[in-house]
Amino acid sequence: MSRKPGKKRSNILSSLLWLINLVLAFALLASYLAAYVNPEITTIFAFLGLAYPYLLGINVLFVLLWIIKGRRKLFLSLIVILIGYNHIHDHIQIMPGREASEEQDIIKVLSYNVQNMAHSNIGRKDDSVRDKVFGFLRSQKADIACLQEFSAMGKDTLQMSLTDFPDAFYINYNPKKDYRIDALIILTRIPYHNSGSLSVPGEYHNFGIFIDIIQDGDTIRVYNLHLESIRLQHEDYQFVEDVSKGQAEKETFEEGSKSILRKLHNAYQLRAKQTAVIVASLDQCPYPVIICGDFNDTPLSYAKHNISAGLKDAFVQAGHGMGNTFAGNLPPLRIDFILHSDVFTSYEFEVHKTSLSDHYPVSVYLGFRF
Repeated sequence: MSRKPGKKRSNILSSLLWLINLVLAFALLASYLAAYVNPEITTIFAFLGLAYPYLLGINVLFVLLWIIKGRRKLFLSLIVILIGYNHIHDHIQIMPGREASEEQDIIKVLSYNVQNMAHSNIGRKDDSVRDKVFGFLRSQKADIACLQEFSAMGKDTLQMSLTDFPDAFYINYNPKKDYRIDALIILTRIPYHNSGSLSVPGEYHNFGIFIDIIQDGDTIRVYNLHLESIRLQHEDYQFVEDVSKGQAEKETFEEGSKSILRKLHNAYQLRAKQTAVIVASLDQCPYPVIICGDFNDTPLSYAKHNISAGLKDAFVQAGHGMGNTFAGNLPPLRIDFILHSDVFTSYEFEVHKTSLSDHYPVSVYLGFRF
């Protein structure tokens, strides 16, 4: 007796879903390797790591689907999800962050990519945005503020006094451009006695700076990092917007996809080189560290994994929710971090939803456990 047509179609659909499940479960499993495989060898796993939140979500849906259908097939995605369970904590925190006590010896640390103080990547001056950024910094009353893409015309550093910080250290991204400030900067209320910069050997571009502060007789090194960006242009953002609206034509889709993938590939490889420089600096550092910065990479990435080795992630320790920090025209991502040695305890990590840049500022209170 032949099977009924409806039953046959159901079996075909179930087999197709299972095949898709197999592929996406394997993709999720492979995405975990993004933290371990150097992008200079291959960027395949880096791309999968970027897609991790979506791969995780789809595999959760497959678990629910097979539960509803009463199938043992649910164990495939479930086991793969459990293998990477620790990565979930890097992307979302369910419980509220710890609150600091007023009696504790704490400092407030803030990290903010201020996007040229103009909410623009083309260097166009905007005094209204600049004033609001300074106003935000004053309102936060941080002890240390690490800013990326700080911009000011001329060499006059007096503009920094508008932030109410008594001291500052900055170095231009391109040291040859000495006619203006286009820099990484650390603003501090705590005295410092040593400073330096980080760059890839053979290149003039500075992607990191550090200072050594003295707090209660102890020396602490504070890093401000800005790892290589994807360098997307207006046409790239327009392409993403067109795709999201279903308005991209086939030829445009192919060209736009290739452009973005190529830029991602190049950025992953350069960040791997920058990561090696940072790790070498950390290995030589004799002090506890605080690392702030725009990593331009996600929690499940080679850069984040290697830089944070042996350190605590302030969001994981004291954050709440998704923690997304990118405010531009791309899917929400957590790419701005505050990391620290375990001699500190994190309290009240916050992502400030202020729209003065394509990044949201992040801050945390750090308690000393010397």
